[in-house]
Amino acid sequence: MGNEKNQDGTTTTTSARRTRANGRQSRRKIIEAAAAVAGERGYEGTSIAKVSKASGLPASSIYWHFKDKDALLAAVVEEGVELWLAKVTRASGESMPDRVVSLCRGVAATLSESPDFIRLGLMLALEKRPVETAARELYLRLRVEATDSLAAQLLDMRPGLSPEMAEELAVYAFAGGDGIFLAAQFGEVDVDALFAMHARAMIHLIDGAAG
Repeated sequence: MGNEKNQDGTTTTTSARRTRANGRQSRRKIIEAAAAVAGERGYEGTSIAKVSKASGLPASSIYWHFKDKDALLAAVVEEGVELWLAKVTRASGESMPDRVVSLCRGVAATLSESPDFIRLGLMLALEKRPVETAARELYLRLRVEATDSLAAQLLDMRPGLSPEMAEELAVYAFAGGDGIFLAAQFGEVDVDALFAMHARAMIHLIDGAAG
């Protein structure tokens, strides 16, 4: 059996490395299954049993990684938001129009690549209950952080904007993305074309607000 020397002088066996790799793979399968189940059924309709069935892993494996359903869905939200932020808050391009188009393309790509997460996020935002869930609380907090990040980018693009107007434009930009996603749930729509239109509208609004 092969051994690997660690920085602290200890050794890691091949079987230990394989165990860690299998653990990461299992965690990935669980998160993906939870996102699919919750994206279809919402928070209340999701259960460890349903995630177990969707992932093909026993409930004991799920509980080994996550304390309960709320912790699992919070992990789904955290991972999904990180992917989403990578797409929607890192604009490329020299000019303001190029950067706005880049942002809108990023959102469109996220809708195509991670529809279950987007659906789950919107469901969590709309589901209010007496006791706040960790998943919903995390989603709302990260959404605010994403809005603030976009507002900062808008101020960088157009220093003439007031901070208040930049914040309103950022909120509007994300609201437009939400609306396009919902439209896609109701029937066949050209998501890319709608986001191109959204980009043109945002460019017009930004120029008007900065003028």
